[in-house]
Amino acid sequence: MGQPAQEHDKAVRKALQEARPAELTLKQLVKATRRTPAQVWTGIRFLRKVAVKTDLPPVTYSRTEGFQLSDQPEVWIAYERAIFRSELHRITNFIAGIVAPHAKKAPEDEWARLVLDQLGGVKATLEVLTRMERS
Repeated sequence: MGQPAQEHDKAVRKALQEARPAELTLKQLVKATRRTPAQVWTGIRFLRKVAVKTDLPPVTYSRTEGFQLSDQPEVWIAYERAIFRSELHRITNFIAGIVAPHAKKAPEDEWARLVLDQLGGVKATLEVLTRMERS
């Protein structure tokens, strides 16, 4: 039987805290924790869920820097914006590739209209969040 998520969380948390303020790639976390990539991901997911309860900063990630526990709000905001950009891309593609053709083929379909209306609002919100500058 495998170890519980909180055991992987402890190992990941320790490795990230020891590396601070530097970041660690997945490969480096695997090596530092002596865990498999899947176990490291389990630890990261668990750590993200309990970070606010344990008074930790969020676990952020960037392709160029890797994972980190940073006390810098600009790091958090950059990560949040990256997530918003990714979700905006997914929603835009979903609307254009799936929902819009559905609505065009069945213009009276109440479901298609509802989805287009709701996702249009989500898309607009994500567009604003990706463009906002910190005041």
